[in-house]
Amino acid sequence: MRYYAEKYKSQGTDLLGKTIEERGLVEQWLEVEAHNFQPPIYNLVVHILFAPVLGFPSDPKILQESEEKLGKVMDIYEEQLSKSKYLAGDFFSLADISHLPFTHFLVANMGKEYMIKDRKHVSAWWDDISNRPSWKRVLQFGDPF
Repeated sequence: MRYYAEKYKSQGTDLLGKTIEERGLVEQWLEVEAHNFQPPIYNLVVHILFAPVLGFPSDPKILQESEEKLGKVMDIYEEQLSKSKYLAGDFFSLADISHLPFTHFLVANMGKEYMIKDRKHVSAWWDDISNRPSWKRVLQFGDPF
């Protein structure tokens, strides 16, 4: 993602930030996504969406623990998004893009949309980033679930 954002930054939205400080914030939130957001949401996706398709049982303990962990992350996001429009500041960035696929599953396929919608600022952020024309085009390729 970083490679393509850097390579094509002159052809559209600069997704990495215009200053070194902005770039630092983008990198910080990409790390938060990778280490705090992705693990619990991945577990939810695997146990809710993939387990039935692949024929293995969901683990209720993993589901509960993952939802609790994700809820704590969403609370941190709510606090951050009460201060800025997007995760890394008031500009749309790679940090926001990195959340689109799994959050889409959470909202559209898993019956967990309340984890987003019950948080005012997270909900506004999600409505903004998920309604971008570029994401709408990605969804035209079809939802696997």
